[in-house]
Amino acid sequence: MMPPRTPGPMKTAADGDLIRRINRHRVLSEIRRRGTVARVDIAAATALSPATVTTVTGELLDAGLIEIAEDEEPAGRGTAALSARGRPRVLLRLNPGACHVAGVKIAMHRVSVWISDFAGNLVRSTVVPVRANRQPPEVVADLVEDALRQACAESRLALAEIAGIGLGVPGFIDFSAGICHWSPVFGEGPVALRALMTERLGRPVFVDNDANLATYAELWRGAGQGHDNFLVVTVEHGVGMGAVVGGQLYRGSKGLGSEFGHTKIERGGAPCRCGQRGCLEAYVADFAILREAGRLLFLDGLALGDLEDPFEVQRGLDRLAEMARAGDAEVRRIHERAGEILGLGIANLINLFDPALVILSGERMQLYEFYERAMLRAARDNVLSAHRDRTPIRVNRWGDEVWAWGAAALALHELHLPPLEARRAV
Repeated sequence: MMPPRTPGPMKTAADGDLIRRINRHRVLSEIRRRGTVARVDIAAATALSPATVTTVTGELLDAGLIEIAEDEEPAGRGTAALSARGRPRVLLRLNPGACHVAGVKIAMHRVSVWISDFAGNLVRSTVVPVRANRQPPEVVADLVEDALRQACAESRLALAEIAGIGLGVPGFIDFSAGICHWSPVFGEGPVALRALMTERLGRPVFVDNDANLATYAELWRGAGQGHDNFLVVTVEHGVGMGAVVGGQLYRGSKGLGSEFGHTKIERGGAPCRCGQRGCLEAYVADFAILREAGRLLFLDGLALGDLEDPFEVQRGLDRLAEMARAGDAEVRRIHERAGEILGLGIANLINLFDPALVILSGERMQLYEFYERAMLRAARDNVLSAHRDRTPIRVNRWGDEVWAWGAAALALHELHLPPLEARRAV
């Protein structure tokens, strides 16, 4: 005799609404990923039933979030272009005019804003030089608000017309709570950045580590398109990383994962801005390069505290680039040593993650020529033999727009997604 079956928890109306919202988001994400796509292909990619996809896309059409593409697939392309009844399949796409979002990147020396439509097309980008580093959070909030209002005015939009704002900042960011625990911009936290900016702007705000934003940009528009597992390593005033695992951005249990720049390569080694020693970032990032080259620029005894002025840092880096291009052997050795250490770190990442691709991004990619050979040699020499010559390393020399576009992509991704707390409760 079979034991009595224990009934599971009753599904409530709230659960059903949450599942519908999650399904809507899955369908929207697939349309965003494909550009134009038929319902049957959405069902195949998301594992949702054709009936569910038909219902969801009908709701999205009624809401004006998607539209029927003007160009349907021609029947001449073969049976793949036909529905089961032999008719051309109707293609769906996002409706660009459904709403506008903004992406904001806070750097130590500038605030970058990217305003896009619902399909991710650029409406306006604005870069405002500022001195954001080590300012009180309220002052940084002022700078962000001013830059955002300027970009809105140039786009002929009111701030109230911005549906959501993605905000990127370097440092240790708890995405789910919107808290910055440490950043070269703010110093030691915690700073409740999402709450501060939401109250200030009166719009939904989503805060993330800037390397994750670059990863969103690569996933949606860059070299990561079509890959479910890849890594993005950013090299600027710091060293960051974003990881896409199984097609999703990986953040870790507390939203603080992928801090590649603060993995340790030397016990008790060079001091890092995070307060610890021996971090990879302390040998590879902008401040590390300048510290090593200090005496060449008549800056003997250069300390971390002397590298807080981002404009002075940029002038120093520009000078080093001139010296390297002029053939200065010592400057070239400094870059090559940084390249070797970065390559060693990348080899460790390949051994850990087995990614399909590693993408290098950030401002220092403008100087890639000085450490390319040393980095690639160190990476190849330190990966497992099974990975050797099988994991491509690509360089993306995007400008500052990569960060701001990634922030806008974050807003687009999160805007129609149920809150994390509700998703966890299902």
